Amino acid sequence: MSTIYLIRHGQAQFGMEEYDALSPTGIEQAKILGKSFVERKIIPTKIISGAMKRHQQTMDFCLEQMQIEITDKITNDDWNEFDHRDIIAKYEPRYKDIEELKKDIFLDKSPKEKITEVLIGAVTRWTSGQHNDYNESWTSFCERVKNGLQKIENEAQKEDVVFVFSSGGSISVILQKILNLSVQKTFEMQLNIANASITKLKTSSRGTQLLSFSDYAHFDGEHKKLWTYK
Repeated sequence: MSTIYLIRHGQAQFGMEEYDALSPTGIEQAKILGKSFVERKIIPTKIISGAMKRHQQTMDFCLEQMQIEITDKITNDDWNEFDHRDIIAKYEPRYKDIEELKKDIFLDKSPKEKITEVLIGAVTRWTSGQHNDYNESWTSFCERVKNGLQKIENEAQKEDVVFVFSSGGSISVILQKILNLSVQKTFEMQLNIANASITKLKTSSRGTQLLSFSDYAHFDGEHKKLWTYK
């Protein structure tokens, strides 16, 4: 049996021109995550990261705290997130200009609810299958991420411990595959994957199974201020 730790990246710079980078909070989250692995004596035998900057930074700050050298470290863009700017802009063309999106969010009486409203509307259009104007279709995205998991399953050795640094959308697609979720439920799960949280899987002759979802117990107590989802 091998164990897979799907790790969502730390908080990124939502609403900034360069979203694909960790915020100061995201850096701190990644460091605390690394310390928690040390405390729990969890040592990976293989590390995989998406190719996005926020994935790589989360991995680097986490491993820095663990003070370990892993030779089997792979970058695989199968684990990259979907292009959220593309799907939001196709949902509302004004939002091609990030400043228009920021203006609508921050002028709203409930900015967090406005963000969720925009994301739900954008994802609903994208996943409907009725539009072919995206850089990557929903179906292609799902196939890509599932290919990433299949590669791990094919190469897994007994007692392997695999860290995968990725994003909420990619992790939710894996949950969809394992739990046979609807598209709506898949996106609901994505909204509940905390930054720098762990979703734990195990692989065996019976297939891949879910052990835990969006575990962020490492932020309990004195680190409670680090609970974030966006």
